[in-house]
Amino acid sequence: MKKLRIILVLLLLSFLTPSFAQKTKGKSKKQLQSEITSLQKEISTANQLLKKTTKDKEMTLNEVNLLDKKIKQREKLIKAYNEQIALLDEEINAGQSNIKTLNADLGKLQKEYAKMVTFAYKNRSHYDQMAFIFASKDFNQAFSRLRYIREFTDARKTKMNQISSTQRQISSEVEANQQAREEQAALLHDEKTQQDALKKEKEELNSYVAKLKKKEGNIQQDIKNKQQQAQKLQKAVDDIIAEEIRKANEEAEKKRREEAKKKSNTATTPKTSTPNMTAPKDKGMALTPAEKTLSTSFVSNKGKLPWPVERGVISSSYGKHTSVVSDKVTVTNNGIDIATTEGAKARAVFDGEVASVTKLTGSNTVVIIRHGEYFTVYSNLENVTVKRGDKVKTKQNLGTVHTNVTENKTELHFELLKETNRQDPAPWLSK
Repeated sequence: MKKLRIILVLLLLSFLTPSFAQKTKGKSKKQLQSEITSLQKEISTANQLLKKTTKDKEMTLNEVNLLDKKIKQREKLIKAYNEQIALLDEEINAGQSNIKTLNADLGKLQKEYAKMVTFAYKNRSHYDQMAFIFASKDFNQAFSRLRYIREFTDARKTKMNQISSTQRQISSEVEANQQAREEQAALLHDEKTQQDALKKEKEELNSYVAKLKKKEGNIQQDIKNKQQQAQKLQKAVDDIIAEEIRKANEEAEKKRREEAKKKSNTATTPKTSTPNMTAPKDKGMALTPAEKTLSTSFVSNKGKLPWPVERGVISSSYGKHTSVVSDKVTVTNNGIDIATTEGAKARAVFDGEVASVTKLTGSNTVVIIRHGEYFTVYSNLENVTVKRGDKVKTKQNLGTVHTNVTENKTELHFELLKETNRQDPAPWLSK
């Protein structure tokens, strides 16, 4: 019975080997690789945009902002590399632990098999199968002995299979461990390259900032002028959207009254209650069933919307932040600014209807598209190809992004609103 218990325990252990891939609290390898690829693309785009600035040409504030953004993206890239290296380190440690456990299991299996072989050899005179069976006192004993011989033979075969299986697992784990080590070594090399590039870029940025600080007064005035232009754009957008909301609610109220009038004319009773077909004005914009469906679809695509330009990098993020050159100036951005290549086309991020095409000083042409209760704003365009009332499709061309030759800048200003409430557009765009 003691030997039987040992065999059963070994059999159980052979099926309870730990898993190589351990779960981690952070991002998965796939998520980190996707993040690394996205950041590498943004850095590559920023490099291409900055190549326009030659050594003998003075760098502008726009280019300094772009370089600062590239540095921040590279810092994120290094962080992603470090996270992936740490994840591989966990896998390597887990693999080593697993190999150690498997080798211990293999040793136990081999020892147990050796005992079975030794036992069979020592008692081989008793295992002349025919003599052993025919020496039985009765049929039941003969049947029991026959079954014992078969089970013993099967047990040896099973043990051999378990030994072979464990050996294959060890080989597989060793191979996976080696691959993880090679992958980690490559990442460490890439991470070192990124650190060197980051150091160089920070030195370059500090040099340019020091030069621009000599013109701090002019820069502050320039930023002030741009903030005034941004305020004009904000007011224009707010007024246009407020008018869209007013018209939508007015149309809904008109339909409600017409429906109520029809029911009143066909009713058999003196007066019937009329259905509330529109929400009160303090609850927001009245939507048709089709507009509700469009809004729902728009929301369900958060994080998956295409960029409003085919290639670009966010040069200025949403919200309040201090200027790179002057900490005395706080810049407020109602959306995001996307630096792109000269001649780039702006494109709709989702299906919708053009609510407005307006020209504004400092913002060039502004296109506003309505997606149910959501609105997207595309500012700083020229050669616009759409007009108010047009139905547009996702990625449809809206016009060309204007290039400021003086500042060496091709930049799209992009905003996203739910009715009149502005939101950070970045989380809505695909990575």
